[in-house]
Amino acid sequence: MLDSLSEDQLNAISIIERSCSVLSLLGCIFTIATFCMSSAFHKPINRLVFYASFGNMLTNVGTLMSRAYLTELESFGCQLQGFLIQLFMPADAFWTLAMAINVYLTFYYKFDAQRLRKMELWYLLGCYGIPFIPAFTFIFIKNKHGQRVYGNANLWCWVSTDYDILRIAVFYGPVWCVILVTFFIYIRAGRTIYEKRKQLHDFHSSDPDPLSVNGDTFTTMKRTEVTVTTEAASESGIQMGPVGRSDASAGESSRNTNGAYSVHISADSQAPAGGSMALPIQGQTIERQTSTVQIAQRRAPNPARRRNHELNNASWSYTKCAILFFTAILITWIPSSANRVYSVVHSKETFVPLEFMSAFVLPLQGFWNAVIYAVTSWGACKNLFKDMKQGRRPAVSELVGGGLGGDGTSGGNQRRRSQFKTPARRSSGTLESESMTELAKTRTNSADGGHSC
Repeated sequence: MLDSLSEDQLNAISIIERSCSVLSLLGCIFTIATFCMSSAFHKPINRLVFYASFGNMLTNVGTLMSRAYLTELESFGCQLQGFLIQLFMPADAFWTLAMAINVYLTFYYKFDAQRLRKMELWYLLGCYGIPFIPAFTFIFIKNKHGQRVYGNANLWCWVSTDYDILRIAVFYGPVWCVILVTFFIYIRAGRTIYEKRKQLHDFHSSDPDPLSVNGDTFTTMKRTEVTVTTEAASESGIQMGPVGRSDASAGESSRNTNGAYSVHISADSQAPAGGSMALPIQGQTIERQTSTVQIAQRRAPNPARRRNHELNNASWSYTKCAILFFTAILITWIPSSANRVYSVVHSKETFVPLEFMSAFVLPLQGFWNAVIYAVTSWGACKNLFKDMKQGRRPAVSELVGGGLGGDGTSGGNQRRRSQFKTPARRSSGTLESESMTELAKTRTNSADGGHSC
């Protein structure tokens, strides 16, 4: 297998591996540093990227070694490199599955951000614990010729070419099972997303209530004002007879300084049109004015509809981010998997383009994660850099559990808070819809042009 690659090609592979590993390490450092400096990055999906970044860094420790130990297969360096690659490289695909599981839980079990955080311990155990078993076991396994499992894998020290079937069974096989499960979760979630967004579109496109404007229901009331003035009054005063009008509601009578009486009568719009008024006052002058008044009554919002709307929006935003990470996984594993299948089908042969593609994409896991992390949290990144430029000293905020962090952006007239303040804890009575909004931080600052998922 080695004979099919020239020395120049092998040197080029080493340069590619180390260059991509450096980029990935820088991306991991960026992810870990920004997550620790500002609570605005503490979205549930970013928390999973934060945990995955440690595995990406340790993977890059192995890929930075490149081909340095291929001449010393029994050395500690070669065995360590094989262990790091076997353990932490497939763990990135497991973290993508964890993101998909979060999507499934939010869509079908209505998990909020706090409940998702309780799953993180299980994700840590699964994503790093499952690959650890074969990675640690291979250190002690030898064949009948005394050769270890970790040996010359052409690109670096890993499972040697004598164990091609073992590579498929304990490395590429589990990774593609995880990818397929993740894919089917997104297929089902995509169908649900399409149905719910179609319902939402139909709801917004329906005709509005003709009796309501912006959620206000208007009631029309007819108001009639009648003023009665008399020219003379008897010594005993004017005796007011009963005010008789079938549509009158309430009347107030008051006497002014000239002995005149003023009567104000209000009637609703449902009163009979043919009502009459009888006032036993001589020499009276009657002035009547009628007006129509609209009274707006605020319609009480539907809490269930508002909650479901926020849950669906947050879940959809989270899903868009998770699908980006899934796409990065496909970019990472398709070329390397094709290269491995080719080596199994064509024993002892190498397809040079696939070899170079594998050397390029495999070390870049942390880089792709950091790029997606930065793009989907761009508003928080801009605010963080702005605060640092103004000389504000960052404070390390809470990493696991506790209160729900600020989003780093603000909507409408809401005032932007400092990115470096540790968020206050919210009471246990926080609405589930509010926690779900924090699931994806869909609010953006129009002034900053920020993007968040």
